Amino acid sequence: MTIIDDYAKYLLEEANSSVAALHQFRLLYNQNQEEYHFFFEGEEDGLFYMPEARRYVGDKKLYTYDCGGKKNVIEVRDSVKEELYNIKNCLFFVDRDYDDILDSQVEVDENTYITDFYSIENEISNVCAARILMSDIIRISQADPEFSRVENAISTGLLKFYRKILPLSAWIIAAKQEGCAPNLRNTIGLKGIVTLSGLEPQLTRLGFVEFKKRVISNGKRPSFSSVLKWRRILDTNSAKKWVRGKYDIWFFQILLMDVLNEANSRRRSAGGRIIRIPGSVREGRFFEVLGGRMPVPDSLQAFYRRKLH
Repeated sequence: MTIIDDYAKYLLEEANSSVAALHQFRLLYNQNQEEYHFFFEGEEDGLFYMPEARRYVGDKKLYTYDCGGKKNVIEVRDSVKEELYNIKNCLFFVDRDYDDILDSQVEVDENTYITDFYSIENEISNVCAARILMSDIIRISQADPEFSRVENAISTGLLKFYRKILPLSAWIIAAKQEGCAPNLRNTIGLKGIVTLSGLEPQLTRLGFVEFKKRVISNGKRPSFSSVLKWRRILDTNSAKKWVRGKYDIWFFQILLMDVLNEANSRRRSAGGRIIRIPGSVREGRFFEVLGGRMPVPDSLQAFYRRKLH
């Protein structure tokens, strides 16, 4: 059989598998080898999880799989158990999402890690991330007054953002609870919905209307009483558990860019050298540049200590 025939056979078997990651695992698994298998929801997850994992396992073999969603991660996990593979060497990673709030969370066993917040995007949308980006990537000295200005602007700007979108999050949760099935994939970020002017986030009535237009998929809307109930329940102190991760990281990126552009305006006025902003920051490729640099959550450290030897 030629290489092309082998590849065609692999693609055919993968296409017939309910989850391609499971097919890949079956091909790679070797019970006689010391190895670990990592199963993720999406392709960027490994950029966040793997640098810390490698610190634990040294030169042991590691395999990673993109399962294409939370349900698929759990389906693969259950299949691995049923097929009697050594699941002790398998690690499964899922986002918390709104499932805790809606009492629909997946079963989390000793082999499964679930994020502390809504998703891993929330973990890298904060002042700590801004500080690392400024120090390691943008190269602003901490002696520069702009360094602390950026820190303060990120901290206050994010809090203002959470307060502004609390009603929007309440609407999402109410819609999900009442079976309206809002299609949040139509809003990767909140461009055209939330605006930023003078470092002040704004969610206008027209912005809210635009949001609903994008996400309502079957004409169903949640009741006003349900939305109002969730507006009263949600608390900005726990915002990262109810702010969708993709909204959090989207706003973090545009806020950081606005703060840096404002800093450059001051520098130009004073006749100073402007801050050069790398493309990775301009384009929001934060998983690429922060992977291995950001401190990971204590819960993840504890999970790795239990699972990786």
